[in-house]
Amino acid sequence: MDAPREAHDAAPPTTPDAAPNAVDELGRPTGTWAEKDPHGGVVQGEYVDGERHGLWRHRSDAGALRSEGHYDRGRLTGPWTWYRASGGVLQRGELLDGEKHGYWQRFTADGTPIDEGHFDRGRKSGEWTYYHPDGTVRRTSVHRGHPPQAG
Repeated sequence: MDAPREAHDAAPPTTPDAAPNAVDELGRPTGTWAEKDPHGGVVQGEYVDGERHGLWRHRSDAGALRSEGHYDRGRLTGPWTWYRASGGVLQRGELLDGEKHGYWQRFTADGTPIDEGHFDRGRKSGEWTYYHPDGTVRRTSVHRGHPPQAG
C-alpha cells in the first residue's frame, strides 16, 4: 500500500520579482502572483478580487514542490497534497473552509501508510485505520465527529 509518487516537476519556483504581481484599481492583488513564504520557499497562484482562488503551489527555495491545493475566494477548499523533500507524499486530503473535511491519508518517508480515514469539519469521523511500519493494519477505531446540528 505504498503512497503513489506524485507526478510533479522540480522546476525552479517563480520568484516574486518575476511574477506579474499586479493589483487592480482598488489596490487588491489580481492575476498570477508569487510570494515569499515566511517558512521558506515561494507560493504561487491566482488572485481574484484580492483573494487567493484556484490552484496554489508552494515550492522550496530549490524548486521542489512542497504542497499544492485549492482556494475558493480565500478559503482553503478542495484537494490538498503535502510532499516530503524527497518528493514522496507526506499527506493528502480534502479541506472545506480551511478545515480537514473528507478522506485523509498520511504516509511514512518510504511511502507506507501511517493512517487513513475521514474528517468532518476538522474532527476525525467514522472508521480510521492505523498501520504498522510494515504496512499491515495495526488497529481500526471509530470516531464520532461532530454531533448532529439542531435545526
